[in-house]
Amino acid sequence: MRKYSLLMLVAMFLFIGNVKAQEVEVLIEDDFSAYTVGNKLAQGAIAIGNDWWTTWTSAPGGSEDGVVAEYEGDKCAYLTYGNDQVLLLGGTSSGVYDLEFDILIPEGKNGYFNILHDFNATNSTWALESHLHMSNSSTSAPGSGAVQAGGETATITCVYDEWMHFRLHVDTDADLAQYYYTLPGEEEEMVLEWQWSLDAQGAAASRKLDAMDFFPPKDAATSEYYLDNFKCTRIGGETAAELVFNPEEINETIEEDDMSSVTISIENNGTSIGEYSAWVDYGVGEGGSNAQTISYAVDNVTNPSGLTWQADQAVNFEVASLFPATAYGNSVMGTYITKAAYMFCDWVDASGNPSPGLEPGTDVIFRIYGPGTNGKPGEILAEKVIGAEDIATSETELVYTIVEFDEPVALTGYDVYVAVEMTAAVNGTTMTLDGSQAVVGYGDLYRQSKGAFLSITENAGGSNYGNWCLYMVCEGSPVVGGYATLDKTSGSLPIGGSDEVTVNLSSIGINEGTYEAAVKFVTNDPAQPTVEIPLTLKVNGVNVEEVMGEAYNIFPNPTSGLVTIEAENINYIAIYNSVGQLVNVVKNENNTVDMSSYDNGVYYFNIVDNAGQNSLQRVVVAK
Repeated sequence: MRKYSLLMLVAMFLFIGNVKAQEVEVLIEDDFSAYTVGNKLAQGAIAIGNDWWTTWTSAPGGSEDGVVAEYEGDKCAYLTYGNDQVLLLGGTSSGVYDLEFDILIPEGKNGYFNILHDFNATNSTWALESHLHMSNSSTSAPGSGAVQAGGETATITCVYDEWMHFRLHVDTDADLAQYYYTLPGEEEEMVLEWQWSLDAQGAAASRKLDAMDFFPPKDAATSEYYLDNFKCTRIGGETAAELVFNPEEINETIEEDDMSSVTISIENNGTSIGEYSAWVDYGVGEGGSNAQTISYAVDNVTNPSGLTWQADQAVNFEVASLFPATAYGNSVMGTYITKAAYMFCDWVDASGNPSPGLEPGTDVIFRIYGPGTNGKPGEILAEKVIGAEDIATSETELVYTIVEFDEPVALTGYDVYVAVEMTAAVNGTTMTLDGSQAVVGYGDLYRQSKGAFLSITENAGGSNYGNWCLYMVCEGSPVVGGYATLDKTSGSLPIGGSDEVTVNLSSIGINEGTYEAAVKFVTNDPAQPTVEIPLTLKVNGVNVEEVMGEAYNIFPNPTSGLVTIEAENINYIAIYNSVGQLVNVVKNENNTVDMSSYDNGVYYFNIVDNAGQNSLQRVVVAK
């Protein structure tokens, strides 16, 4: 066993004293004393019942699996270049944890480790990356190390041939993490503190603590280290969110062409951060065989843009389009997603040479995702895997590869992602966009390693490449939707905190009658992972537009551009489309609204004065 200095023991005593009477449970403890020297690490761990070790491609006993060695009389793990050792931590999103371990790097060598929010080989999400005797993934820096987490960076002083001690403190309940480091004979120091629910680069991520990866990163000549005394401790016992929603149902009556709102309050009475995503669910239509294609790409693309991923190795990535309910509610609400399609092109460079496409031997995966928290895709609702031999190609025209999902996906009011995962060959061109004006942040999303989806338009040199040549096919009988919208579709509640979601109801564009829907929540409360609040809207036949229509003079109406409202003391103007969806809020001093960018059709101005009184006015755009 490793001998700790008196100073280290004092530091440990002070730490234990700080947690006072909190419950402390050791979940994983491994000093390798029960292993056989010379055996493969993960393979040997499984043999003695330690199921926490594996490798990057989940292949214990293979070339990625390190070995058990002996150093100065103590057994430890020994990792060289090509080893890629993964420690599984359970994938928890609640609780407070300390991860502790020792690393010794021989003279002239280097090392690396990370924490993973999500472990899935090349599709993992990195929470922290720590390079030892290196300044980044490729540059040696003897005596120094680099740490990156939550978009923040720090450096540490590294030593050779001595045991360096690391403690990583992860408080998923407070959404906080800290990196502590102890040089031999020195006191422990906090090197970096960051928001836990961010990935290493600072993009939004989950709060999951899934795994660690220990990897000698650079090359066979320089990468090598020893690992010992790993311990994972939970501090304070198990924790969980406990969410309370009020009211339990919504019943509202409004007049035709009117609006109302209801507030849903949410309280977190649990011991961990509460998270939710929400939408208005309108159900599905009965029967019907209507089919409609939904896409941000222009019809009949003739000159697509091809993006080449410059890399010295094959790159796995995913492209996606996000369709919020407001994007499809006017046409295919209540239908089923049955198919998806993407355009794979045969590209040539400026000199006429063919550009590589997909990495040989790799599959393409079409997916439909439901809504998740923190603006990320959630559950996979449908998935279809195809091989390269099933990709449509043509020497004379641009064609789409179309897949049909085994089980159709009901499109009932939630935000939905349509995505394609693929692996590009070295310097491969597989990212195909339509070259039009991009719907930034919706029709041009991409990600690597299961991280956050980013806009390719905003993150590829500032150029506007357009929207992915990607679409979904919806079939069935549409239902009336859009009469209820939420002011927010996701949220996070601290322990003891509260939140509110406003349900905005509108009878604009719908007939007299009773409409049934539900406000649905997906939560991280283990006792109620889904919550459904029934919503009933009754629309009476008194037309508010006729009662209030003469309150203001709006001209010109119809309009092809600028309209003026003759009135004083206007606070703001909320603009709704013909199905009652809020499309803009205008607030200016000259009482004018520019409608030149709006499509032809009927719009409704809800004009609110400084006293809070409102008047609903009909405006027609005709160009």
